[in-house]
Amino acid sequence: MFLLVQGWFSWFCCQMVYSHKAIMKNTKRKIFETLAVTRQATISKLAEQLDLNPITVRHHLLNLEREGLITSSEQRHGVGRPHLVFQLTSDGQQAKKSNYHNLAHQLLSSVEETFGQDSSVALLETIGKKMAQSYESLPSKDQLPDFLDEFCDLMAAEGFNLDWEMKENRIYLRNSSCPYHHLNQTHPEICAIDRAFFTQVLGRELQFENGNSARGKECVYSFEV
Repeated sequence: MFLLVQGWFSWFCCQMVYSHKAIMKNTKRKIFETLAVTRQATISKLAEQLDLNPITVRHHLLNLEREGLITSSEQRHGVGRPHLVFQLTSDGQQAKKSNYHNLAHQLLSSVEETFGQDSSVALLETIGKKMAQSYESLPSKDQLPDFLDEFCDLMAAEGFNLDWEMKENRIYLRNSSCPYHHLNQTHPEICAIDRAFFTQVLGRELQFENGNSARGKECVYSFEV
């Protein structure tokens, strides 16, 4: 019974991450969906990926930004004018999710009532570890900056918005978007998936720092280097 529940909930988690609402059509939808699986992108990068005119891409990006689904910031690369970089806002992250939250909520509640809270957490940790099995081809951990950059880029496809920084002898991972955000309101134990997932992929034991920071609500993990 427990294994059956585990299998069903794993399926729900995948659907929550990869299913998108039909909120747009055609070119605008393609641009939004490309940003949804990319940590951040410039107009030229999106135009190249989608084989579109940069002017067309810019038009749709401005509309998405007006709708509050994406945000832009300037990023410098050496000399010359800065580039505009676009990424999803929290509203954009939520817009790409399908309506599996209620089903997942009911399933989590049933697991906890039937097997207890400890079993519920163990189930979520197992799911996180299984999700990590798809990420065995990351760059060598010896090249830590490249490894972490690649890790953050890949996690964007899973619905996370991660960045990292080093302070003294610790690496801090900041996640400003979680595909399970709404479940966290009623089932905070859902965070066991993230921690187990990140720990397994990174090969480091993560320490949870907090759920808020000076930059707003986000989950912060750290590990020693």
